Amino acid sequence: MAHAQEAVSLSSSQRDSLDRLRQTLLAPSEARPKYGYADIDRLFRYEPPTPYNVNRGYDFLRAFAASQVRSREASGGQRSSMAKVIDLAVGKNFDFGKWRIGIDGVIDLLTAKNSIDGQWFGYGILIARKLGEGRSIRLRSSINYALKSRNWYHEHNLLLYYAPQLNGLMVLSGGHTSRETFHLTPEEIYRGYYGALPAANSPVASFVKDYLQLRNRIQFTESLDLSTSLLFEDRKPQVGIPLEHHRALLASGQVLWAPSFLNHSESGIPIPIGHRRELGVIYKQAFDPNGSTQSASAVPYSRFQQLEAFVRGTIPLNEDNKIDLKINAGTYLSREYLSLSDEKYFALAPVIDRTPFKDNWATLPPFFTGGKSWTTQEVNFYSNRFLLSRTKGFGGFFRMDDALHARNLLTGDGRAFSEIGYSIGWGDIARFGLFAGYDWQKTRPHVAFRISLPVLCLSASASERY
Repeated sequence: MAHAQEAVSLSSSQRDSLDRLRQTLLAPSEARPKYGYADIDRLFRYEPPTPYNVNRGYDFLRAFAASQVRSREASGGQRSSMAKVIDLAVGKNFDFGKWRIGIDGVIDLLTAKNSIDGQWFGYGILIARKLGEGRSIRLRSSINYALKSRNWYHEHNLLLYYAPQLNGLMVLSGGHTSRETFHLTPEEIYRGYYGALPAANSPVASFVKDYLQLRNRIQFTESLDLSTSLLFEDRKPQVGIPLEHHRALLASGQVLWAPSFLNHSESGIPIPIGHRRELGVIYKQAFDPNGSTQSASAVPYSRFQQLEAFVRGTIPLNEDNKIDLKINAGTYLSREYLSLSDEKYFALAPVIDRTPFKDNWATLPPFFTGGKSWTTQEVNFYSNRFLLSRTKGFGGFFRMDDALHARNLLTGDGRAFSEIGYSIGWGDIARFGLFAGYDWQKTRPHVAFRISLPVLCLSASASERY
């Protein structure tokens, strides 16, 4: 009996090879067309396996897809008026063999808004070249004008999708802007790939930045993902703001580890990021290339080290209910030179956004920082039959589901902020939520109404592999 057990034992490298082979064999079945129309099938490309896809969101998508298929079949393959309206709203792609040109839709004209710049207006285009199955190179460029600051901004992202079996992605970004410089793809937003704001992303718009960044993301095994980046920013204060001109050279990385014994999938399809149980570690270091030789008149560089760790995952309770949990803790190992942009900030949801509610705060003040150390605790409860989802209206006619949201933030210097919320909608496709927060130090309540539209990530194609 012992000999039989030894015969079937596998080394770590053999198990990894089998994992990669299984992913390669399963990939076609995951991406298998469901309805036979590319623009409809792509809405399901991030659908997780059962029971994680048992929600009113994917029920809604299936009903919408089926109605679109019936309409096209009845019209001889012609796209419906609704599909044309969607193209006008979210943009359209034009294919020329292996080349593709994409243009923005109406909703992309209002690209950003903040108190310093005011409302942004802009437009972007895509030029892409297919290199093979699951491999492509894409240039996404945009130009924007800010009404209040009267600044012109431009942002450019060159994406190379490689090694589809390893989910490989390399991004070269550069431009002139006042907002976040770490470009996130729709997949990364929808799945919540990053456990915290990546690189130097923050709500600070007080600096105009010339920037250049190179980043890489790869999945070594089914259980191990690595993302690394190197970013340079030349930060000049906006006109009239008394801040110091400085620069940042920031190296950062994130490791995600999802133990196989915590992520068994009955269907054999791997549980994706955003649902699987995993441990993450984030490290950031800003360093001065001039070292100790810097002159007094030289432009200073940010200098700090930051370490952050988190555990997160989704726990299905039964067919209709599941809980999403996340615990995070972080600290600065050193803070030699920190500007306003280098403080620890937390992801915030604007009034309307495409990020799922579970990944953003709704009522936290935008410039509430973590100080030298911090910890957050977050829980989200989703149900197909809870409060309004049990009624004939919302649960019957509209086929909506409920969710309860709670999160808490504690800092090492004694500050605290708590938030609770209730939302109703269609899974992680579209939700409407009401949130209440409380700043325990200032004894001040906050209330916010938010709309989450992750379906915009599913309909997007500019920065996607396929």
